[in-house]
This record gives sequence, structure tokens and C-alpha cells, in this order.
Amino acid sequence: MLTATLDAGLRASEAVRERFRSLPQEARRDLAAVVAELVQSSVERRPGGPITVTVVVGSDEIHGEVSDHGNPAITPRVANGGDQNGNGFALVDRLTSEWAFYEGSTDVWFEIPLAR
Repeated sequence: MLTATLDAGLRASEAVRERFRSLPQEARRDLAAVVAELVQSSVERRPGGPITVTVVVGSDEIHGEVSDHGNPAITPRVANGGDQNGNGFALVDRLTSEWAFYEGSTDVWFEIPLAR
């Protein structure tokens, strides 16, 4: 569990890189980038709140979730595929095979293939 502070995305990325050292380098890099981006999005929506990151490595894919238990009325911007810096959900879209918000929440799930 993380606290939604300015460095939460970086801390989550570092933790993922350390915890999943046995993954192929590209998959580990993509996982760390996706987690960092989704955690940072949570921080922007709900500063100071708790964020939970869950990652399960299967035989052919990585399944992850980032939960901030935010207010679903505060809809994250997805329409243009990114934030003001041109990154955001476009990065998540590019690095994952699938991702979505759980209906009625701000919590996100994603899948990253192990073999490309």
C-alpha cells in the first residue's frame, strides 16, 4: 500500500523493478512504467489517499491492478489518450495488451504479455 504523495509513482516503479527481477527485462520495464503512470494518475485524482498495487505473474502474461478507491464521479481523462505531457493513458495503452477501469470506480486493471 502506498500513500498518494508526489513520489508515489517513482516508489511504486522502483518496488516493481526490485520485486520482479526474474521477469524478462522488457516486461519488467513495461510493468514498472505502467504501474508508475497509473499510480501517478491516482495521486492526481486523490492526493494523500491510499493506493494499492497488485501484480500477479502468470505463465504468459502479467495481470495488475492499481486501486485508489477514489470517487467514481471524478472521471479520469482518457478521451485524448493522454495528459498534458502527451503521456498518461496513451503510455498504458501502448505497453499493455488490455486495460480498463473497473465499472463504477477509478480502479484500473491491466495485462502485459510476457512474450512479444
